[in-house]
Amino acid sequence: MDPISAGLNIVGFGMQVFGAISGAESAQEAANIKKGIAGDEQKINEQKRQQMLLESSRKQMEIFRNMQRQRAMATAAAVNQGASLGSGLQGGLAGVSGQSFFNSLGISQNVELGQNIFSINNDISSKKMQLADVEADQAEAAGWASLGGSLMKSSDTFGKMGQSLFKFS
Repeated sequence: MDPISAGLNIVGFGMQVFGAISGAESAQEAANIKKGIAGDEQKINEQKRQQMLLESSRKQMEIFRNMQRQRAMATAAAVNQGASLGSGLQGGLAGVSGQSFFNSLGISQNVELGQNIFSINNDISSKKMQLADVEADQAEAAGWASLGGSLMKSSDTFGKMGQSLFKFS
């Protein structure tokens, strides 16, 4: 083989090696970025969960304050009408309490649903991070496969070059 062809083969092989290694490094960097994004999504998800819990706590407090006001107004109205000793007042107070506890239960159920959604979102983010690692491994494997293919294609050329060098020695 002439020296120019041999030189071009060596340069081409070197470029393939460089490309394979650079591709694997870029894939790893992309995986790290994807993992960072998924981590940020988890942090946002946690902030939203905290916000939901804070809002539900405030709503619960509001429900119980409203219940106290309504019970006080019902008691005051019954006393003003002279009906504070009757069963009507107790029934009215029970109705106010029942509605308040029903509203409170609705908030608790919504919080439970929200917690489930946040848990699922965190699971998705974790899987995105795992996927980023797998994609980086795939890119690295593809780089090694490309390098192996290049070695196989160039083996005859390098073999002939070696034989030529040994003949000159």
